[in-house]
Amino acid sequence: MTSSLWLNFPVLLLAALISIGLLPKYWRQVKDQQIILGFLFFAVTMGLFTQYWGITGLHLFTGGVVIWPVLVLLLGDRFPWPLAYPLTFIGTLIPDLYGAGIAAGWQNDWFFGVGGAGFLDGMFLVPLETLMAAAALNKFGIFMRRRGYFSRRVNIDKDAYPKDRDRRAR
Repeated sequence: MTSSLWLNFPVLLLAALISIGLLPKYWRQVKDQQIILGFLFFAVTMGLFTQYWGITGLHLFTGGVVIWPVLVLLLGDRFPWPLAYPLTFIGTLIPDLYGAGIAAGWQNDWFFGVGGAGFLDGMFLVPLETLMAAAALNKFGIFMRRRGYFSRRVNIDKDAYPKDRDRRAR
């Protein structure tokens, strides 16, 4: 490993510890765990297929930046907003490690100069930005639900097309 990776390793460790702390605590509160795992698989796959190496290093589109805040907005209490951090971290970590392996050619020299994982790298900033967006959209979702939007509790007293009503267009 290069010296720049060793200098930035504590930041990566901090992000991993935050994720390890939040994931077990809030995962039990998720109502639709299989759906969330499906979205996580989608975010990881999106990161794997959109990554490329440029002159400034590895670039990838982290789908979690969009996926998790929108799910927090739409699902409300069925998906706790603090889970946006660990799920985005996982969705960024797997493509990042895979991209480093591609760069090294999957040989003995695993990391040849990946200088990321610092405070200004995506492994720390992307989950943090996603967490802030999820927190803001959670508050916005609560505000909108009080006004009747995004409600899953629709009261339908009768059938949309009663048997005595003609269904043909008028």
